[in-house]
Amino acid sequence: MCRRFCILLILLTLLSICGCTRNEATEADFEIKEMENTLKDTSDTTREQKQEEGSNKTELSEAAPVEKETATEKDHAADSKEEAYEKMIERSLLSSGNNFRMKKVMEKAAKGEAVTVAYIGGSITEGAGASTYKNCYAYQSWLSFSEKFGKDNGKNINIVNAGMGGTPSALGIIRYDRDVTDYGKTIPDIVFIEFAVNDYQEPTNGEAYESMVRKVLNQPNQPAVVLVFSVFKTKWNMQDFYQPLGAFYDLPMISIKDVVVPELEAGRITEEEFFSDEYHPKDFGHQIMKDCIGYYFDTVAASKPSDSNAVVTDKTLFGNAYEELKMLDAGIQEKEIIIEKGGFSGNDKELVGLYYAPERRSFPDNWKHEKDGEQKSFSMTLTCKNLLMAYKVSSRDTFGEAEVYVDGEKIGSYNGHQENGWNNPITVVLLKEEQAAEHRIEIKMAKGNEEKEFTIMAFGYTGR
Repeated sequence: MCRRFCILLILLTLLSICGCTRNEATEADFEIKEMENTLKDTSDTTREQKQEEGSNKTELSEAAPVEKETATEKDHAADSKEEAYEKMIERSLLSSGNNFRMKKVMEKAAKGEAVTVAYIGGSITEGAGASTYKNCYAYQSWLSFSEKFGKDNGKNINIVNAGMGGTPSALGIIRYDRDVTDYGKTIPDIVFIEFAVNDYQEPTNGEAYESMVRKVLNQPNQPAVVLVFSVFKTKWNMQDFYQPLGAFYDLPMISIKDVVVPELEAGRITEEEFFSDEYHPKDFGHQIMKDCIGYYFDTVAASKPSDSNAVVTDKTLFGNAYEELKMLDAGIQEKEIIIEKGGFSGNDKELVGLYYAPERRSFPDNWKHEKDGEQKSFSMTLTCKNLLMAYKVSSRDTFGEAEVYVDGEKIGSYNGHQENGWNNPITVVLLKEEQAAEHRIEIKMAKGNEEKEFTIMAFGYTGR
C-alpha cells in the first residue's frame, strides 16, 4: 500500500509542476485510476495467493498426522510380521537337551581356540535347492555360530559339510570316518545329524542312526550332537520315530516340519516359497533352517549350563551294532581282508557328485562289472560280524541284477537298474551276527544279466 501512495504522490506532483489542463488532468486521473485498479488487482491477487498458500499449509498440517499414522501402522505391521516369524522359528526347538557340551564349545570358541562344526546328512545338508553353496543352511548356520561365538569375527571356527545326496543313516555310518573326520585328522566339536527324510529306505530300523549318535558322543573330546529333522513337500519326515531316541540321549532336536507345515496349511507360506522341488528347500527354506539352528544357539547361550555332562551308558534304544563300523572300498588295503575282483575290475566314473562340487564323486574307488567284462564273481574273505554294502542304481537299462552269497548261501538279489535311479547309492545289510567270524562273500551277475553293468560302491563292516 505504501508503494501505491508513493506512486500517486509522484504523479500528482508532476502534473502540478507541468501545469496540465483539465482534460489532461482528467486523463491523468484516469491513468492514475487505472494504475490504482491495477495495483489493487495485483494486491488482491497476491492476497489470494497468500491465502491459498496458507490454506495449503493448513491442509498439509492437517494431513501430516494422517501420514504419521500410516507410517506407524506400517511399523506395527512390520513388528507384527517379525513377531510372527520369531514365534514360528521358536516352534522348531523340540528340545534344547543337555547343554553341557554345547556350552563348553561356546566357551572354547570365545577363547579363540579352534572349533570345528560338522554336518552330516543327505542332499539338503549338502546344499541342494540353494542357489549357491553359501546359501545352504549348513554354511549359513556355521557362519552364524562363527560370528556370534567365535573370536576375530569367527576366524577360529571351521566347517565340515559331509552332506551327500541319497544318504540314509546306514550309508552315513559307512562314510562317517572318511567324510567327517578324514580318518581321524579332523576332530569335530559339534555334529549336526540330518537323516529324517532319507531314512525311509534305511535298512537297519534305526540302529545305524543310533550307532552314529553314540559314535560321536563317545569321542574323547566329547562333541555336542544336534538332531535336525528336515521335511519333504509331502509334509513328511521321520521325527516321530527318532524323537524318542533324542529324548533317550537328552539331545537337542530341531524340527523343520513343526515350523513349516503349520505355515503351509495356514497359507502364510506357500510351497513355491519354501521348496525348490519335491524334496529340497530353496534359499528361503534354507534361511528358515538356519534361523531355527540360530534360535537353538541363542537359547543355549541365554540358559544356565546343565549340572553335568550327559552319560552314555551301555543301554540302547534301537541298538549300536554299527558304532565301530569301518568303510572298505577299492582304495583301502587291509591285510586281513582278501579280495578278488573277478569281473568287477572296472571303475564307475558316473556317480552322483556333490551339488557344490560336482567334479567330486561320492565313491570314486569302486568296483564295477562292465557289460563286456569277465564272467567271474567278485569275492571277499574277511572276519566280521556286521556287513553293509552300498551299490549304485541307474536309470540306464545297461545296468542289471547281481546276486550276493555269504558262505555259499544266497542271501539276496539286487537290481542296479531302476527307472528313477540317478546314479545314487542304495545300502543293504548283508550280514548281522552276534559274534565275529570269518566269512566269504561272493557277488556275481544274475542269470540273464551276465553282460549287464553293476557297481559296488563300498562296504561297511565291524571286525569284532
